[in-house]
Amino acid sequence: MYKYYKINLMNNSFKYFALSMLLVAMTGCTAGDITQAGGTLPNEAPMNSMGGQLCSGKTFSNMITVGMYQDDGPATEEIVYMLTKPATTTVTIKAVPSPELVAKYNSDNSTEMKEFPVTNVTFEDGGSLTIPTGKKVSENISVTLSPEGLEAGTLYLLAITLERDFAGIEVQAAKQVIYYRISFREKITTCTPGYEPIPIPPMMPGLTSVFYVNTETYQPLIANAWSVKAEGSTMPAPIYNMGNIVNLKKATIDYDATSGRALFSLGSDLSYVLEHRDKYIRHLQEYDHKVCICIENGGKGIGFCSMTNTQITDFVSQVKATVNRYQLDGVNLLDDDSKYGKAGTPAMNTTSYPMLIKTLREALPGKLLTLVDKGDATEYFYDINKCGGIEVGKHIDYAWHGYVSPTEDLQAITPNPEGTQVYSKYTRKPIAGLDEKCYGSVNVPLYSSTDIKHRDQAAETIAKWKSAGYKKSNIIVYGNDLIGNEYGGYETAVGIMLGTYSLLPFMDDGDSWDFNRDEVIWGDVLYDGKALDNRINGGPENNPYRKDW
Repeated sequence: MYKYYKINLMNNSFKYFALSMLLVAMTGCTAGDITQAGGTLPNEAPMNSMGGQLCSGKTFSNMITVGMYQDDGPATEEIVYMLTKPATTTVTIKAVPSPELVAKYNSDNSTEMKEFPVTNVTFEDGGSLTIPTGKKVSENISVTLSPEGLEAGTLYLLAITLERDFAGIEVQAAKQVIYYRISFREKITTCTPGYEPIPIPPMMPGLTSVFYVNTETYQPLIANAWSVKAEGSTMPAPIYNMGNIVNLKKATIDYDATSGRALFSLGSDLSYVLEHRDKYIRHLQEYDHKVCICIENGGKGIGFCSMTNTQITDFVSQVKATVNRYQLDGVNLLDDDSKYGKAGTPAMNTTSYPMLIKTLREALPGKLLTLVDKGDATEYFYDINKCGGIEVGKHIDYAWHGYVSPTEDLQAITPNPEGTQVYSKYTRKPIAGLDEKCYGSVNVPLYSSTDIKHRDQAAETIAKWKSAGYKKSNIIVYGNDLIGNEYGGYETAVGIMLGTYSLLPFMDDGDSWDFNRDEVIWGDVLYDGKALDNRINGGPENNPYRKDW
């Protein structure tokens, strides 16, 4: 169940910022508790009478959009019934679908949505919602929506209401119904790198590649636009998808000084993307990307390395609610600029971050949990004692170093007990409990297409690092935000990055280095970056992946 949270919206530009605050409020309630500002449900009856409301178990809204796709199984929603006052006797009501309310909605709003078949709706416990004596909230029950017999490309409408009113509850009709707008779509299986569509290419075998997308400037779907062509492996040269993991930015840690809570803040752009997951998230997953949220410190003084156990539990519940609600694949943690100790906030310690990681793993079983290894925040992860007895590596799927800059040399880092490096100016020790095959040693900067010096040096560094035997994993990270073919020296930058100075020297069948002759050895395969959507080559003015909200 969720708590009510009072949100003051000054104008529509704050709409999606408010969503992040809603998510904070969606966590941590028992079935018997509702926290309200002012003592009443919004627009509800005075407290000398008892009001009731049928609600979604996932969101405040009573108008919910659900995306369903061919080849998927049933979708599951949750409903709950809430009273404004504790029940004086056991209250049992029954939720049912209402074709009559569907027809009325279409008539009142001049819409023509098709009625979702009643036979495709199944209620847990037969739709019974029970509020025990002395309580205000029922247990959530599930509503299962079957895709059987639905028509692709069709908008359906489902109305769920109550079979009868309960004596003693002052009923407002609008509060006794939830509307579900359900879209049923064909699964997308093709892309258009040229004039003719082709099947979506598979991910490159034997490689785990990582992308970052900043939703403040780009749609997440830009990750679908880039691939790699492998010349020389077979005929015709195969095309491979890239970006096994796509980390969306940016989410941050906010801090409420009054309550002392560490708040999970999505920001307006990322909130918009998540609220429109059918367009932006689902389509990424159709390309076999694992879509994760990148969580950064928000510069408010509270961060991964300073939260109390109470703050951690609260914060993790907020993250879990978001990941589950939007069907995300996991979380990426990046502690870069936390400003620990700001304005009287606690100083950094070495036990909070490991505890946060452990708690996230326990809360999100089966989801990806990755972290960026950089600076003071993670430098002690080699030492179990400093981490409060927690082996951090046992609780994460992958880690990679975070030393990446479009104006500096590429860093190739293979952690070792001494911390010293040959191909990096930064020192890193292994994360305790993490298999070396799960650590990304190469984080590739996005250099300008005119920056030949840095590009050539990057290719040489990777080739030397690989040939010297430092390569322990097949993880490659593109840590700068993904872009299109921008002007100002970036017209072909992404394509060059994906092939010429990253995969070409990184892959075992790509280029290597001859230390005796001090020169490159050409490999068997020529890897070349390639667009999967020919529209991205039109420059920023014609780039379909610029954010469209």
